[in-house]
Amino acid sequence: MDVLIQLIKTGITLVVAYIVYRLIYGGILRVTRKLGKEMRMKNTLRTVLLTIILVIALMVVLDIWRVNLVPYLTALGIGGIAVGFAVQEPLSNFMCGLLVIFTGKLLEGDVVEIDGISGTVEVINYNHTVLRTFDGKRVFIPNKQVWSQRLIHYWPTNVRRFELKVSVSYGSDLAKVLEVLKKCLDEEPLVEKSPELANVIVFNGFGASSIDFNVLFWVQRQNYFDAVNSLAQRIKRELESNGITIPFPQLDVHIKERVI
Repeated sequence: MDVLIQLIKTGITLVVAYIVYRLIYGGILRVTRKLGKEMRMKNTLRTVLLTIILVIALMVVLDIWRVNLVPYLTALGIGGIAVGFAVQEPLSNFMCGLLVIFTGKLLEGDVVEIDGISGTVEVINYNHTVLRTFDGKRVFIPNKQVWSQRLIHYWPTNVRRFELKVSVSYGSDLAKVLEVLKKCLDEEPLVEKSPELANVIVFNGFGASSIDFNVLFWVQRQNYFDAVNSLAQRIKRELESNGITIPFPQLDVHIKERVI
C-alpha cells in the first residue's frame, strides 16, 4: 500500500513539474511579446528552465521514496579520482556552456563562424552548441571550443557592409564612371543611406586589362542578397547605357612563321 501511495505521489509530482514548466515558459514568452521584445533564446531558455524544474522534482521524488544519498555520495568520493578523469571533458564543456549562456556570448539566430565553421546558431545546450550551416548541415560544437576558440559574428547589428568590385576598360572616362557608380548607390532603394553608414567608392588599382573600383555599401540583414543582386544589375545597366565598357580578360596570341 505504501508503495502504491509513493507511486501516486511520484506521478503527481512529475505532472505538476511539467505543468509548472509549461506555465513559466509560456508566461515568459507572453511577457516578452507584450514588451515588444524578441526572444532570442527560446530553445536555450527551454533547456535551462526544464533542467531547474527537473532537479527540484527529483529532490521531491527522492524525499517521497526516502532515499538517502549520503552512502552514494560517500562511494562517489572513494572513487572520485577515477570519476574525475572520466568526466573531466564533459564537465569542462558544461561549465563553458554555462558561461556561454549567461554571458550572452552567443544567441540563437546569430550568424557566426566558430573555429572555421560558419552557420546560424540553432540552440545552445549545456555541453554543445548546435550550428545550422549554410548548406543545411547540423554541426555540434563542444562548448569548450565555443568559449575558447576564435568567434566571428557576421551580423553583430542589423546592417552589414558589402564590397562589390567593378572593373571598367582603360578607355573609360573615370570621372563619368565615378558619377555613374555614385548615382547607382543613391538610387538603389535596398542600399542603406544615413550619415552614420557611409557608402563609398574606392579606387582599387590598374589591373592587367581593366581599371578597378570597390563599391562599399551597407544593407539590412533581411535584404542582404536582394540588395547585392539589385545593385549589381543596376550598375551594369547604367554603365552600358553610358557607353562604359566592362572588360573581360583577353589574350592575344601572335604566331611567328619560321622561314626554313
